[in-house]
Amino acid sequence: MSSDATGINSLSIAGKFVVSDVSTPSMDTAERLKLLRETFGFSQRELAKRAGVTNSSISMIEQGQVSPSIQSLTRILAAFPISLSDFFSFDPSHSAQVYRSGDLQLKADKAELKVQVFGALNPQMDARIECLPAGQAFGFNLPGSDVCGLVLEGEAQLMLFGGAERLQAGDAFYIPAKQPYQLSNVSTTECRLFRCSLFVREV
Repeated sequence: MSSDATGINSLSIAGKFVVSDVSTPSMDTAERLKLLRETFGFSQRELAKRAGVTNSSISMIEQGQVSPSIQSLTRILAAFPISLSDFFSFDPSHSAQVYRSGDLQLKADKAELKVQVFGALNPQMDARIECLPAGQAFGFNLPGSDVCGLVLEGEAQLMLFGGAERLQAGDAFYIPAKQPYQLSNVSTTECRLFRCSLFVREV
């Protein structure tokens, strides 16, 4: 194992690499970092600048040639709204779904919203109507349980790993647990939307 000036430790095992004491289900660090970087539209050079490391360091990590130390990886992830634990816990194999207006029979009525995706509302469900001003976004979210939502008014952009979806009034979405996403309003008018999920109880 070797270390460069950025604190990145090199460890090659049959073309793969690992980070000590961290579980990496379904994807290794290289694939996760590349997927995260491409989702946010960063070039390797831009990510390196934001993280304060060299461009070659990012390139070598994504190619699986080096393994970053926990300290170095935490510094790189600071360029994104995602923690170290969330970085290793998201499951990109479970894809989100978008349903266009008419695909689902969803009805909003001021104080009450009947959602057929989850069934009747119950005390174990976190259900809310939210307003998102023009040009603003909710924080990057890694849900502990499945989430569904419906755009009531205006437009929203749903950022997912692999790309973004533009949602209009009447469009709905489903996000499986451990799938990072972000909702933003890229229009010039306010967006109102409904989101619901089951409460995650800590054991």
